[in-house]
Amino acid sequence: MSASSLTVAGVGSRHSTDDAIGLWLVESLGKLPGAVNYVQWENADALTLVHLLLENAGPLLIVDCAEMGLPGGEWRCFAVMPNTDAVLKHHSRNISTHGLGLAEALGIARELGLNTPVHIFGVQPFQLESCLSLNSGLSKPMQAHLPWLLEALQQNIDTLRKRIPQEV
Repeated sequence: MSASSLTVAGVGSRHSTDDAIGLWLVESLGKLPGAVNYVQWENADALTLVHLLLENAGPLLIVDCAEMGLPGGEWRCFAVMPNTDAVLKHHSRNISTHGLGLAEALGIARELGLNTPVHIFGVQPFQLESCLSLNSGLSKPMQAHLPWLLEALQQNIDTLRKRIPQEV
């Protein structure tokens, strides 16, 4: 991967309803422009995320479920820049599908030398229940939001692609 390529990473678990939104959205992107790569970081715990963050050569957009206190299906895209305090809250739930949360993984990666911008496209879940069935999937309300979320994600990718040369 080139240092000037944007990597779009879907994060989540298909075994926890709306926690899979990042995976679903990245899978649904279809063919991306040459300067954009996509990966799936499915079921990655925090230490695996640290490793993947440190391996990434350039700008990164993480697409993930995020508890932000918003109505379900709402999204926000924001940047966590090098040499600044993270704007992410450490998770406060007893259980996280990542072991530790994304904020902790980013903090560890920064301490270990991650110095590239990390953008986060976070989607507020409607529900986060464990799915033991093989046919697990997003909640019905989240499924209804998929077209709108996919359009918003594509617009954010286009915006980030235009800014990449200035950030690297």
